[in-house]
Amino acid sequence: MRLFKLVSIVFTLLVSFQVYAAIDSQVDRNVVEQGQTFLLMLNLTQNNSSQLDLSPLEKDFEIIGRSHQSSTTFINGSLESSTKLIITLAPKRAGKLTIPPLTLEGEKSQAHSIEVKPVKQLSAADGGVELLSTLSDKSPMVQQPIIYQMNLVLGQRIYNASFQEPTIKQGKALIQTLGEQRQYRETLNGRELLVIEQSWLITPQQSGTLEIDSAKLSAEVRRLNGGNTPFRSMNDPRAMRRIFISADSYKVDVAPIPENFSGKNWLAASGLSLESEVSSEGWKVGEPVTRTIKLVAKGVGQDQLTEIVLPKVSGIKQYAAKPIYEQEQKDNELSVNMTQEITIIPSQQGDVVLPEIRVAWWNTKTNQEEVAVLEKQIISVAPSDTGKATENLDQSASLQPNAALSHDGVVLNSAQTTKAQPLLKGDTPSIPMEPVQAKTSWLFIAALVIFGAALGSFITAFWYKRSKKQGGEVKTNKDHQALSLSSSLNKLHQACKTNNPQSARDALLAWGQVRFPGCTNLNSLQLKLSTEGRDLINELNRCCYNKERSNWEGEKLWCVIKNYSSVDRSSKAEGLAPLVPS
Repeated sequence: MRLFKLVSIVFTLLVSFQVYAAIDSQVDRNVVEQGQTFLLMLNLTQNNSSQLDLSPLEKDFEIIGRSHQSSTTFINGSLESSTKLIITLAPKRAGKLTIPPLTLEGEKSQAHSIEVKPVKQLSAADGGVELLSTLSDKSPMVQQPIIYQMNLVLGQRIYNASFQEPTIKQGKALIQTLGEQRQYRETLNGRELLVIEQSWLITPQQSGTLEIDSAKLSAEVRRLNGGNTPFRSMNDPRAMRRIFISADSYKVDVAPIPENFSGKNWLAASGLSLESEVSSEGWKVGEPVTRTIKLVAKGVGQDQLTEIVLPKVSGIKQYAAKPIYEQEQKDNELSVNMTQEITIIPSQQGDVVLPEIRVAWWNTKTNQEEVAVLEKQIISVAPSDTGKATENLDQSASLQPNAALSHDGVVLNSAQTTKAQPLLKGDTPSIPMEPVQAKTSWLFIAALVIFGAALGSFITAFWYKRSKKQGGEVKTNKDHQALSLSSSLNKLHQACKTNNPQSARDALLAWGQVRFPGCTNLNSLQLKLSTEGRDLINELNRCCYNKERSNWEGEKLWCVIKNYSSVDRSSKAEGLAPLVPS
């Protein structure tokens, strides 16, 4: 009997402790209509409501607002304070929903059941709001971009709108905004509607199931029985109701790269063509010619295209410029034009063969491999005009007869100099006189030599000064680039340290643009990093899109970028020549 009393006392103490440890909570009503809001009230013994985790509510409810009510009471001569946290919630869907328990420092609140009655949503033509979506391809291949297009059709005005972009729920894919938001008006059933159009580019990174969670809209609209008084519409909560609408979600099957694909770089497209043209058909040694290669692809983006590799050709020098991309979206299909200019300088005369260029790609319409080919060209290179002029001068000098001089310095023709002339009278032969024309020729040659030496010295000094100036500019550019790289790394470190995803994303893009010239977005940067770096960038993008900044930790991303930069610096240091030869 005594043992039973002891057990009862212990059980009572445990129950009382649990009741004391629980957070007292209640709701102002248990039945609401879809679009209506209700209040969740939590009684906290301490003023630490900022530490309360509200994320469990976000699955089925939208947090509209939160407020506090503090109170202080005297109980048995002691001062006690309490705080009431009031949370305004709006159900995201109809049906029987459960408010899950909330935890604060080991204490939990009670769970509550809410019944949400459905309300018929009007179509846009009847004065409602609709969120429509389309997907350009529901059976893509790896690295084949698809377009998710959303149309928000408004048959009435909305207030306090909150929009959520589409996200990747299952699988791996890159998602980025495609183009600017477009607005236009159209008339349906005699009602003028406002249409807001936005597209996203989704690029699958692996084969298998890819689940795309839809775009969502949360907004307030005027109730049908709310009256037409503007003052009441804007100030009376009963005149407004909240709506939650979603576009279509998609689950697609991403096909892998076919084993029989023979190309070096995987490229899946619905169409691809190659063409080439040269600025001049008459090639001459030393004179530059511009060759322009154009690649037109449909169903892909510029990130999927690679630069064209030019084969080496003897007899010419080739200098390729950076490709220029022009990307456009039309009829829910992406297309891109890549233009690459090559400067060609022939170095010898004769026939030059430009080999054929082949680009293998996979036709997504016929589901088979195809090859775009630029046929080889045979170009005849003529000698330079400078070489012809020099050759003519040499030939004219060799054909001119050697002039003979008489004893009195008069020039004679070749016929008159066939026989030797007799000497002057006397036993001692006369000293031959220096010809006047020969002396003049030597003076002219000497003047040319002096002038050429002076001109050469001037040109040498000019080029030396110019090269020194260019060297200084290059040094300045390198110093500026190093400074920009260091600045972007510092900003990235600070953003990762403070777990700020948006700042980290901006700093990471700035670092990539300096470290990899031509890298204009995070998609291009991902191709430069390891698999771990790509996954971390995907996680960073998802966190930025979902605005879940408190859940993102930047330590892993900073470690990857820091290690990449240190390896890069060490590789550069290893490439330097030793200061002291061994």
